[in-house]
Amino acid sequence: MPTILFATHNPWKAQLFQPAFAAYGFAVEALQGQPAIELPLPENGATALENALAKARRVHSPQHPWTFGDDAGLSIDALNGEPGLQTRRWGGLFPDHVDDQTWLDYLLQRLQGVPAEQRSAHFFSGWALVAPDGRAYTRQIRWPFKIAERPLRPISPGSPISAVRIGPPDDLANRQKEVLREWQEWGILTQMRYEDGILISK
Repeated sequence: MPTILFATHNPWKAQLFQPAFAAYGFAVEALQGQPAIELPLPENGATALENALAKARRVHSPQHPWTFGDDAGLSIDALNGEPGLQTRRWGGLFPDHVDDQTWLDYLLQRLQGVPAEQRSAHFFSGWALVAPDGRAYTRQIRWPFKIAERPLRPISPGSPISAVRIGPPDDLANRQKEVLREWQEWGILTQMRYEDGILISK
């Protein structure tokens, strides 16, 4: 089974995409155990897609002929698109290591008094897949949802928005289903296979 190197140090992300890659005959591997790869990964693009593509290209090599990068953010309509691309840091307001509860408390404070019909938001993501011949394939995704006035469930560690996102629980299983649906709609890996060291395009 060929392997796609995912340009992330977050094993949760690798798990998130694993069913989508497996459906097309690929394994997925995160960056743990890859000391030869120059770090940190680039994240200074103007868009999620720019960052995703820069990450995938940074780790692409003959040793890793298939690479994938992603980047994402959160846009809240009532806050004019905040927090944006640097969602965890809220555009530089918080440090990288801000705890989940602090982030959630700030979000609810900023949305205090905003009526339910105006509490719309969406996740946005950029995906970039680099094939063995160096060609890059990209996709942008948008997931709309509404934000509750108070927590609906406990926070999923690392995702404070999960506590107030109206809809199915923001757990790994549900997110995997969302990602798999997007991959199936994109169809990029349906068009390509990597067999015995040869890229095969359908």
